[in-house]
Amino acid sequence: MERSEEFREALLVQRRHLLEQVAQVEDDLRLLEENVEPETAEEGHERTIVDLLERFDERERAELVAIERALERIDAGTYGVCLACGEPIPIARQRALPTAVTCVPCAAFRESMEPS
Repeated sequence: MERSEEFREALLVQRRHLLEQVAQVEDDLRLLEENVEPETAEEGHERTIVDLLERFDERERAELVAIERALERIDAGTYGVCLACGEPIPIARQRALPTAVTCVPCAAFRESMEPS
C-alpha cells in the first residue's frame, strides 16, 4: 500500500470514530436538556455536565476539521510536507499525529512563540 493511502485509511477510521462520538455527545446533550427540571438540587450539576459535553464537542469538531484538511492535502499531493518550512514531515511524526501540518522543529518553534 502506498504510504499516502496508509495515512488516508488511518484518517478515515479516525474520522468515522469521531463522528460517532460527536453524534453520541449530541444525543446526550439533547437528553440532558429535555430532562432538566428547574429548581432541582441537581440543576447545577446537570448544567456543568452539559457545559463539559459542549466543550468536548467543540474539541472533537476541531479534530474533524484537521482530519478533513489532512485528507485534502493527501488529494493535493502535499501531505507530509511541513507547511512552515517545506521539508518532509518524518514518517514517525505522521504516524503519531496524522493531522500534523509541521515538522517537529517548526512545531516547537511555533509553540515557543505562543504566550504561556
